[in-house]
Amino acid sequence: MIHKKDFSVYLRAFEPDDYLLINKWRNDMEMQKLTCGPIRFVSTEMEKAWVHGKMMNNQTDIYLAICVNNDAGKMIGYTSLNHIDYINRSICGGGIVIGDNDYRDGQALVEVHYMVLDYAFGELNMHRFYAKCLDTHVLSISYMEAFYYEREGVARDSIYKCGSFHNTILWSMLRDEFFKHKKNGDFSVSVLLKRMIQGIRTYRMTIKNQ
Repeated sequence: MIHKKDFSVYLRAFEPDDYLLINKWRNDMEMQKLTCGPIRFVSTEMEKAWVHGKMMNNQTDIYLAICVNNDAGKMIGYTSLNHIDYINRSICGGGIVIGDNDYRDGQALVEVHYMVLDYAFGELNMHRFYAKCLDTHVLSISYMEAFYYEREGVARDSIYKCGSFHNTILWSMLRDEFFKHKKNGDFSVSVLLKRMIQGIRTYRMTIKNQ
């Protein structure tokens, strides 16, 4: 379990019955349009087998349920760390799914991402954390910039979904960068939320003026 004092959520390993909620969220087409993965129809039996597989193997991929502190451990989403490379000390952020509509105000998203980074650098001793998102996903872009990621570049037409190709933006953070910002207090929830909200407003204004 990954638990940070005074945070509204915590992370834990998958449990057998988690497949029911995960399947509900995976079959939410509006949510799936924002991810880098393909849109697939997944049965509950397929989901059950997938969750069981993730529970039994945490060497190269770690899947974690996002639960609420003050609601009897209610699961509101999930996240993952993927392609863990212990030789080159690199790790890929698999994205954060906040499936429960009541917790999409940004706070859970920010808290989870901080906990994932802190675990990757502080516990797994990784050197490089990298991730990608669609170049049309304003929320993802805004919170990546809020966390001081470096934008490495754009993979053109790298994802095909919803009938067309999409660009993806590549991001990374290094170990010393994470601990520098942590020491400076840059990762407080209030600071991160403020930066993320400002980023969203800026991108929306840019799009409106185009």
